Amino acid sequence: MLPTGMGSQTARVVGFDGADDAGNNTAAGSDASGSTPALLGNDEICCDALGRVRIRFQWQDALDQTGSRASCWVRVAQRSAGGGMGSQFLPRIGQEVQVQFMEGDINRPVIVGALYFGQGEAGVPATPAGSLVDADTSALSQATDHSVSAQSNLTAGYAPAWHGAGVGADAHNNAAAQFGIRSQEYSGSGYNQLVFDDSDGAGRIQLKTTQSGTELNLGHLLHTADNYRGSFRGNGIELRTDAWGALRAGSGWLVSSYGVSHSASQRQTAGDVPAGYGLLNTANTLGATLSQLADSHLSVGIAALKGSSKANASYLNEQAAPIPALGKVLQGMVDSSEVDAAYGDAAAQNTQADDQHLPHHTDPVISVIAKNDLSMTARQDVQFNTGETLNVLNAADSQFTTGGVFRVHSGQAIGLTAGGLKQNTTAGMQLIAAQGDTTIQAHNDMISLKAKNNLDMKSAQASIDFAAATNITLRTAGGASIKIAGGNITVQCPGKILVQAGQKGFTGGTSLSREMNTWPSVKCDEEFVLKLPSGKLAANRKFEITRADGTKIKGVSDAQGKTGLQKGLVIEQLAIKILPKNA
Repeated sequence: MLPTGMGSQTARVVGFDGADDAGNNTAAGSDASGSTPALLGNDEICCDALGRVRIRFQWQDALDQTGSRASCWVRVAQRSAGGGMGSQFLPRIGQEVQVQFMEGDINRPVIVGALYFGQGEAGVPATPAGSLVDADTSALSQATDHSVSAQSNLTAGYAPAWHGAGVGADAHNNAAAQFGIRSQEYSGSGYNQLVFDDSDGAGRIQLKTTQSGTELNLGHLLHTADNYRGSFRGNGIELRTDAWGALRAGSGWLVSSYGVSHSASQRQTAGDVPAGYGLLNTANTLGATLSQLADSHLSVGIAALKGSSKANASYLNEQAAPIPALGKVLQGMVDSSEVDAAYGDAAAQNTQADDQHLPHHTDPVISVIAKNDLSMTARQDVQFNTGETLNVLNAADSQFTTGGVFRVHSGQAIGLTAGGLKQNTTAGMQLIAAQGDTTIQAHNDMISLKAKNNLDMKSAQASIDFAAATNITLRTAGGASIKIAGGNITVQCPGKILVQAGQKGFTGGTSLSREMNTWPSVKCDEEFVLKLPSGKLAANRKFEITRADGTKIKGVSDAQGKTGLQKGLVIEQLAIKILPKNA
């Protein structure tokens, strides 16, 4: 008759030699069953390839025939088991487990569960039968948002990570509403855990690892310290880590502050994007109006609405410019009845809307949609890099403010158009430098200044200078003109010339180049030092300078060979000749 084991018994998980101290186990090679044992995590787990462990029953003290107090390899029951699937929780050395016997055969033990044992801090101590004693709960009140308390054992054993202490901060604010799964780092204090909290009106889930402080918190957010439920931190979702993070979605990503119905009786689609499309469509309409306005005023249109590298084309859609192409992406619809049909609609970029279809991006784009404000702040740099167009469309005002230098560089054209939508406005376009110069230059082409009404140029404290390499012409629609070209000034008019002055004087001919040398201040000036071919200074020698307009200016150098300043409005080429002494 086989020995029987009725009911269930408790036992300790042990190592090879039967010791329940993880630090005192030594591998002994293959046993009689042929299993090759393994020691893991500084001998904290002793198991074979089948996930079996050894145990020692509470009544098992004497050494067996092999000189060990350990049992045979014992199977561990799991909640699910299958080929390449299931759950796996192996009890570690020193843990107490519950054992049952297959068909009552004591030689066929199976571990069916694990048990906490010992007396935890603030727990009720063991007393003789019939005696009453209160637990010492003073340790519970020592917990804070960032420090634990009452999680150790007053006697040997293991206490649970979560236990019902009571209501109030002095009782961990925990009425036994927390439960979950926690693992333990081998030979360390780190852990991984999944916590469910069913506290009244404060439900939450936490998925956490102490590795780099990485965790996902859902629902009621609060500070926790093991069993202690601390102060309120917020409500919603928090994904955090002390290391780096990445979010990847191969088919697109939607980030939206527009709420959708998500109750037990009604739930809207997860990919709901009509609000985003509505905002984009409004911006599209405004942009199209302003682009047409720019075209009508001979300015630069909006490439995102007309096409950048090719008309009415974009990288996203060969048949539409960037913004219309993005609008089509947000109009995507897929079948809501069958998955295969939905994938087909997505591949075909379907935009047909009806009761049998739900919103879906037609291309893998990232949409960030804010119902109210959207804020993005960086302590250092913010960079926007695109392969095609960068568009900022706003139905109201836009401001660009910088405390340093504001630079705009373009590989092609820069177009600025203002006042097209609001008539009779006094704002127009303003370009003001509170300090320093304002410089407008065209290095390879012309500058054109045009106005429907007056063109007003004033200098409050200095002068207005006009200079040209060939000629300057002032002309009116009536036919009168003044032309300054070379060394000549030509005055023409179909009517009369009226000269009004207190004194009139006509002297000999001169030139602008010669007269500029008498001006107190000009943009360009240069002094030259004359030297002979031998390198010796040409002191007190006659010279002749030929300016760019042909004016010849003669003079005598000083004792250092200097010619004196030559002044001009622009940089020009000139020639200097040292004259013979008898010239």
